[in-house]
Amino acid sequence: MKRLLPLVLMAAALTGCANAQPTASSPAKNRASVDHPGSIPILLGLDPVRQYLQLTPVQCGLLDALRSDYKSQAQNITAIGMDGQDAALRSGWDLEDLRARFNARSLAVLNPSQQDGLRQIERQMLGGSLLTSPSEQKLLGLTADQQSSIAAISKADLANAASINAQFNAGKISSFRRDINLRRNQQQTSKQMLATLTDKQRKNWLVLSGQKTGLPKIQDPDAATKSLFEGY
Repeated sequence: MKRLLPLVLMAAALTGCANAQPTASSPAKNRASVDHPGSIPILLGLDPVRQYLQLTPVQCGLLDALRSDYKSQAQNITAIGMDGQDAALRSGWDLEDLRARFNARSLAVLNPSQQDGLRQIERQMLGGSLLTSPSEQKLLGLTADQQSSIAAISKADLANAASINAQFNAGKISSFRRDINLRRNQQQTSKQMLATLTDKQRKNWLVLSGQKTGLPKIQDPDAATKSLFEGY
């Protein structure tokens, strides 16, 4: 894998899907959803990410098809979810299951080295929010108390995001203000989750994210308003 070049990741959030209302966890949640809370098909559609991971033309073609199919299905699910609270709840579950399936299919296109590189990008883009991932918790050696704290923070994050989306659905705030508030909520959640780590765990996490190895931090210039990942 080549060294990480300075990347300028343009915001590529999927309208509607990227800001879908968070809900209680779906009964069908699987590892691809838990370990990768963001939308991998969307992230792998960014040219700087593809260049860093050195994706081949064949890989890019497969990922383009997956991303197109994912966006189409996500838009349909999101539209159905606008028909009342019960529909929104079911839509949230369906979106989570859809993301899990397409995350798994997208990851299968990558070789092990590329998957490691993608994980590094996820750590930088999602920050502490990625600590909800069981594999990330195991990697850092989080205690039961730390895992419990992160679960509580995640629950509060979902409640806050649901409140923000409810304000938007009621016409009390604009989509622009909703995006800003959701992003601020995500940033606060990330800080709180990182604060649960010990000094040693935090240093290890910074190394894993590439921030202690001389590699530049990936920046999202549109991060003030939108996120690359659903639910953040």
